[in-house]
Amino acid sequence: MKNTLLVAWLCLMMLSMGMSLAQDAESTPEPVAPVSEGDYDILNFLLLGSDTNNQNNSGRTDVILIVSVNRSAGTVSLLSIPRDLYVYIPGWRLHRINTAYGHGESSDYEGGGAQLLADTIEYNLGIHIDFHARVDFEEFKQIIDAVGGIELTVDCTIQDWRLSEPDLDPVIEDNWEIFTLDAGVHNMDGDLALWYVRSRRTSSDFDRGRRQQDMMRALWRRILELDLLNQLPDIWGQVTEIVETNATLEDMAGLIPLALTIDTSRIAAFTFRPNVEVTFGNSPDGFNVLMPVHPAVEELVGQIMLPPTERQLVQEHTTIEVVNGSGVPGLEQVAADRLAWEGFVPQVSEEGAAFRNYTVIYDYTGQTKGSSIEALQAILRVSDEGVVLEPDPNREVDFRVILGGMYYSCTHGVLLPNPELETPDA
Repeated sequence: MKNTLLVAWLCLMMLSMGMSLAQDAESTPEPVAPVSEGDYDILNFLLLGSDTNNQNNSGRTDVILIVSVNRSAGTVSLLSIPRDLYVYIPGWRLHRINTAYGHGESSDYEGGGAQLLADTIEYNLGIHIDFHARVDFEEFKQIIDAVGGIELTVDCTIQDWRLSEPDLDPVIEDNWEIFTLDAGVHNMDGDLALWYVRSRRTSSDFDRGRRQQDMMRALWRRILELDLLNQLPDIWGQVTEIVETNATLEDMAGLIPLALTIDTSRIAAFTFRPNVEVTFGNSPDGFNVLMPVHPAVEELVGQIMLPPTERQLVQEHTTIEVVNGSGVPGLEQVAADRLAWEGFVPQVSEEGAAFRNYTVIYDYTGQTKGSSIEALQAILRVSDEGVVLEPDPNREVDFRVILGGMYYSCTHGVLLPNPELETPDA
């Protein structure tokens, strides 16, 4: 009898401890301190993409992108927030961040789902959101098609399921096929652009955030090419028919002078990194989530608010010429955009070079301290044997890169496509 009571008592203690642990796991965290903006005039825009075509369903916001505009310094930074980031949603509970919008819509939160998501970001990341804009799948495709499509450089071959025709019923399994988009320069309509920014079969949510930022840069270039900013007063009504936003025409018109001066290659790009800003975990209700590592997150968030660091300025002022000796058309633009992603501002040579197998970097700087050569080697996958030192005080560029046929542009952990899955028409 005593043993039975002892076992019962231990079970109750373990149960109570388990309940306590669960409660601790779900306890409300303290809000993060607001990120310091210093003396800078900063506006933060929240861009959202919902995973739905249903006008009656707000869906989940699987695209969460912050555009931070430093009007004092004339700089722009992008931060992609992973959809599975585990955060406290004010007035509700700890949950994945992509559920905040839908909860705000269904619970009649003041300001709706976008405001609840903005408040969630401020509570957990310390970033105050000034304006938001949201589109769903169909609206995203409409935007891309309305500007006549976009030109995008793809540095990692992507393979995923895709409807063989955009208008086919997605419920019917036979309407799907494996589609492969090779590395290179591609002209994308709305349907292909949506497929590209959503795919994660051979990559990850982290890489998807990077591709979404690439898409935004390409769209911005297209907007500048068409001079749409100067036409904004005339087309604002059309914009707001597609885009749900709390910004007014007056709000946006005030940003046009700065927007016209922004070089898309100099837009700083930031993403959360696995095992740095986030770790993999499980929520108490069994969801796979990303747990924020707060000191690293605070450092990351601080970076997007500030002008370029000294390291970034070194890279921006490093002149690089990219020459195509690979025999693959367009690969020089892929390499140049890959370097731009890391903060360099390369120039593409209109003249090609004789075919070579391996990429070579000619270093004309003669520098051993503060040089960008190690970063270039890592990005372009060039060994020490592929670096040729030719110091030249009268140089026109600091580095000259000649791409070889073995150049592989993907350094983002994307899986190689499986040829056996491809169909003849893919």
